[in-house]
Amino acid sequence: MNSALGFALAAFVYPGALAALVIAWALGWARAFARNTAEGQPAPGPLSDVAAIRGLFSRETYAPEGVSLFALSLGGTIAVLAPLTALLLLPLPGNALVRAIGLQGDLIAELALLLGLPLARLFLGWIIPSPFSRLAADRGARLLAGVALPLVLGVTALAQVHGSLTLGAAATTIGQSPFNLLAVGLGAIAFLCALPALAALTPLRSGDNAGELAAGEATDLSGHDLAFLRIGEALQLVACGGFFALAFVSPFITRITNSVAHGVALLVAAIVVALGLGVWEGRFGQRPEGEERPPLNWWVGAPTLIGLAALVAAAWATRGG
Repeated sequence: MNSALGFALAAFVYPGALAALVIAWALGWARAFARNTAEGQPAPGPLSDVAAIRGLFSRETYAPEGVSLFALSLGGTIAVLAPLTALLLLPLPGNALVRAIGLQGDLIAELALLLGLPLARLFLGWIIPSPFSRLAADRGARLLAGVALPLVLGVTALAQVHGSLTLGAAATTIGQSPFNLLAVGLGAIAFLCALPALAALTPLRSGDNAGELAAGEATDLSGHDLAFLRIGEALQLVACGGFFALAFVSPFITRITNSVAHGVALLVAAIVVALGLGVWEGRFGQRPEGEERPPLNWWVGAPTLIGLAALVAAAWATRGG
């Protein structure tokens, strides 16, 4: 297979646009189902999010006064392209780019792309001249800064265990050393601690209360601008789930040699991540107003300690335990 054909298949079929949107629908519905169940609310319809996004595209798009149309379009474009590109670069089973150009995935590039959507949301919140949007962006920036350290520590521990910054190496066996198992497991927990910030939803959704509506970065977005942001959020959940499954779950399932079974196992892991995120949002996601964690609390808290423990276990593993 030549590089051009491999890129076209990866970009438009799998793991690109077509497959990504289908999986985004499935993971999004699983997340919403788990969240509503945890809150004691009725389960959402399977096509509720699809209908909401279609409705947004049919509405008029208004640019807030004093905001450049180009800036709004840029934020929405980054929100969609960053997670989609992260998916394209994942060496998932069946990705045509793996065979065409020997794609192995890069941990640093993947982390940067996974941060693209949260940063685009902050950008949109800060350029809109609304105190509600800017305050929400400030809160989002503090949370993102707080989870950055445990996220980096967890992924660094993974790279140290495998001695490589490629996801292709991370998807191989982690050996028999208990410290290898411990380092990857703790790194996975550190990544999951950062997941609510990486895959956060904008508050402008059915069932949100008025206080949250006033506090969202997307309060003043409308029409296709808001639709693109929501599509980006759906793709971000797929990218985060795929990254977690490939980086932290795949090393434990290398005995599954059948490529189809291996791919199904990774998909199941991504679904479990979506369900767990939904349960967390339903049980702990809504904090009373004013109860926010500044970055310092995260930097000296449990997520960072878990990341540091993963790094120490990785160091012991590379020295022979």
